[in-house]
Amino acid sequence: MNLRAIAIAAGLAGSFLLISPAIAAQATASPPAPPAPAFVEFAPGLSVFKGPATTVLLAESADAALLVDSELGKTAPALQQALQGHKPLRYVVNTHWHLDHVGGNEALAGRGASVVAHENAYRRMAQDTCLKHLDRMMPALPPAGRPSVTVLGDARLRLGELEARLIHVPAAHTDGDLLVHFPAANVLHMGDCFFNGLYPIIDTGTGGTVDGLIAALDRGLALSDARTRIVAGHGPVGGRADLKKARDMLIEVRDRVARLKRAGKTREQTLAAAPTRELDAIWGQDWVKPAQIVGSVYDSLPARP
Repeated sequence: MNLRAIAIAAGLAGSFLLISPAIAAQATASPPAPPAPAFVEFAPGLSVFKGPATTVLLAESADAALLVDSELGKTAPALQQALQGHKPLRYVVNTHWHLDHVGGNEALAGRGASVVAHENAYRRMAQDTCLKHLDRMMPALPPAGRPSVTVLGDARLRLGELEARLIHVPAAHTDGDLLVHFPAANVLHMGDCFFNGLYPIIDTGTGGTVDGLIAALDRGLALSDARTRIVAGHGPVGGRADLKKARDMLIEVRDRVARLKRAGKTREQTLAAAPTRELDAIWGQDWVKPAQIVGSVYDSLPARP
């Protein structure tokens, strides 16, 4: 090798020695920390927190706040962190009794909030209750996590200039569902009466029915216009068009299953017929599978005359 080649080789070797420590440091560097839990404003005075299970809505007046649903119990620390810097929490409204919507009740009540729910939802939270679609017994919430205020029908909560209308929709997702409407902000929280973009759960074990759920979706449509922001219990925040798609899909599923049931098909035969086959590619690709919606619709329809 000539002297020029030796010099080039030596220079390249030196470059690798200089670069290698930097590459090694980059390879062993810790990944960036995840963003701190936070509410994201989507309408004046209203924000959402996307938990691992559902969407929590925060509504704030000049001096106090109201929360719709409280997520899972394990999410309580993150939810409380997200509430820092916001107005003092006065109310937590549970849209229904399922644990992914009431798990943070106890922690938030400990901050001084009053927990509000329908009387039927309170009864489910106060005793061990079977969650039929998971075939699992859900233990009663501890007394500190149960609602301190219950309603039997519609009600209103007011925090200064903020008004929240609580609307009971019977025999829908469960028998204790509340829609929460903020008319001044044109925002509606549907709880689990609205699964945006996926098949819904109908909890037939605690009073849910397909016809009641369709009626709840119709009620939501009547309360909304093209500009309404509609919070789903599961799925992204949507609008009236999304709500109408969910309603129209559920009517189609109901009608297909009803035809089979009226023809004398058993539950097993109806499931085997796969009546939602053409809908599944759009609506059945998440955690609620076709057999689950078909089975719950079948169970909630009247017996064959």
